[in-house]
Amino acid sequence: MRCQTLNESVCTLGGWTHDLRNEAKQFGIGVIHIPRAMVRPTNVRWELPIAATTGVLIAEADRPADNRIQSQNLIQTASTWSNVGLGLELGSSAMLWGAGCHKHRSHASTAGFAALSAMGAAGTVDLALKLAFDRQFPSRNSRGAFWGGGRSFPSGHAATSFAFASAMAHYYAHDRWVKWSAYALATGVSLSRYPAKKHYLSDILVGATIGYLAGDYVVSH
Repeated sequence: MRCQTLNESVCTLGGWTHDLRNEAKQFGIGVIHIPRAMVRPTNVRWELPIAATTGVLIAEADRPADNRIQSQNLIQTASTWSNVGLGLELGSSAMLWGAGCHKHRSHASTAGFAALSAMGAAGTVDLALKLAFDRQFPSRNSRGAFWGGGRSFPSGHAATSFAFASAMAHYYAHDRWVKWSAYALATGVSLSRYPAKKHYLSDILVGATIGYLAGDYVVSH
């Protein structure tokens, strides 16, 4: 029913505004219910391994892995690629939405709108966590300390990229080329933040998890 409603409205300014408000409302409800959702047995099975891996990365791997990156050419190339990749995700979502509306292809317009909504939702959660954890960015003199003055944790590029991939995989579940291309692009954008020395590995893992969950939530509610 939700997809049908979106199909009929995302191509008009009034409908777009209405649906955007609905997305924000549903997302707000989802944030309120996060604590209860986190303790569900079906979620704990994958939440615990991710939480454990994140803890190990923070304690043992983040700083040693960051210290391995010294090449300025690699840092610059990785940084450029991650920004270009994120731009491709945003641009392809907007183009899919616009082209679907122009050619009256409701599935395409809905998919594009959902991807943009998911990226916005993931970016909102990511910003809230950045402000809450205040982790130092990787640098020569950084210890990666939490509440040390920074916005490193979690990675915004990883969050928005995997939100995009999650939404696209939902709407094109039977098109393996689209589905796996979206996840491959998201993985490339996310992992490139490590050699770009913009984020620690744990930042990327948590950001990607947030993005996947945000995309899944947006397309399911």
